[in-house]
Amino acid sequence: MQTRPLKHLTLEKIVDAAYFCGIDGTPVSVMIGAPPGSGKTWSTSALSEIELVIYQNTPLSPTQFRKRICKSARRMKCLIVDDLAFIERWDQDQYYNTFNMIHDGEIGHGQYNDEDHAFIKTSMILTCTWDYYHSHKKTMAGCGLMDRVIPCILQLSDETRLKYQELIINSITAGSYTGNPPFRKPTSEGENTGYKSDLLITKNVDPRLLTNLMRISQYLTIEETEELSDMAHAIDHSRYYLI
Repeated sequence: MQTRPLKHLTLEKIVDAAYFCGIDGTPVSVMIGAPPGSGKTWSTSALSEIELVIYQNTPLSPTQFRKRICKSARRMKCLIVDDLAFIERWDQDQYYNTFNMIHDGEIGHGQYNDEDHAFIKTSMILTCTWDYYHSHKKTMAGCGLMDRVIPCILQLSDETRLKYQELIINSITAGSYTGNPPFRKPTSEGENTGYKSDLLITKNVDPRLLTNLMRISQYLTIEETEELSDMAHAIDHSRYYLI
């Protein structure tokens, strides 16, 4: 299978662009699938302390998860779930359907006399390993999740691996290594640069995917948008893209 290196996009740029889309009221949904050690947690957990971000990386029952989302719906602008492997096998469909509701802007839960309901307008970033994605993509597609998210299925490049190694070595040498990603403030390419309509109009993609790509293109350059569009538009989302 032919590989294609990404020259402009990074995981940090994808995560930050999704965050800004949530902040400005044009939320997007993204799924990042990449091998262990590729920087998924490094890129996402660094935003976990931001007030408007809900970061979920521990197991919850589907009911507990929906209740947490309903409780946080009013203030939440970006939901990060890292990673999908913590979902129990028998809970998968309920979680996938909950992600669909979050993307569609309304979430509800009812059990006996306990009911929760909320309208929600938030970006959503889901992460998983490359193996998890390929093992579960049919189930996720069957639940209607895969046409609601931008699939970013990536493989780690030697250059990126070396960058992470250098960061760890330097932080250990300086005595500042904690094992956790350093907090960072989201950044974008300057001000909102507008929708990349001319570029995306030529792509024959599903309307939901096109909506996501249009919205996230506000905070990406033309080159980054083109790479993201090509990656998301891969026929079976199984081509290798090096980061």
